[in-house]
Parts: sequence; C-alpha cells; structure tokens
Amino acid sequence: MNTPGGDNTFGMMKCLQQELEYWDKKLNAAYANRIAIAKENDAELVKAQSGTKNIENSLRKMQRAWIAFRDASCIYEQSQWMGGTGAGPAGLACHMQETARQTLKLEGWWSQ
Repeated sequence: MNTPGGDNTFGMMKCLQQELEYWDKKLNAAYANRIAIAKENDAELVKAQSGTKNIENSLRKMQRAWIAFRDASCIYEQSQWMGGTGAGPAGLACHMQETARQTLKLEGWWSQ
C-alpha cells in the first residue's frame, strides 16, 4: 500500500486481495496436511480398537464452522463503515487476517 497508487481504495483492495490469495493458498495446503494426518490417526485408532475414528470428521466440522465465523465476522467488520468506501478494504483485511490466523493455527504455529 506504500507504492504509487496503493494509498487509494482501489490500491488498498488490490494489495489486500493479493495477500488474501497468498494466505488462502497456504491455508489450503495446511488443511490438506491436517486432513492427511487426521486420516492416519483415525486409522491407528481403528487398528488399536481404542475408539471410533472421528478426528477427520471433527477437523472438517471445525473448518466449516470457522468459515461461517470468518464470513460473519467480516460482514460485521464491513458494516462498521456504514456503506462508506472503507467497507471494501475493511472486509478484505478481515478475510486476510482471519485466513492468516487459521493458517497458522492449522500449521501449529498459533497456540490458543
């Protein structure tokens, strides 16, 4: 946003969209990795007869709930601009930040 043209609404949105795409790609890779691990863990549970497999299912449910939370949270963030020109960048910034946070959580970097 510090480049020429990056300080207006269009420039901010272009920058935020590019960073969102970066984080979205990382999120998809982290999620795929977690799914693979969950499947392995579920197979081990079945093999050990120590429980029913449900780690993969739990992960899928968590991710779906996170998507709903992210979307609702970012709609709320946009609404704070009451239709002003800042609503677009605010919504994109929210999506980017929430996606980055979820990526780091799935990668194991974000402990809560």
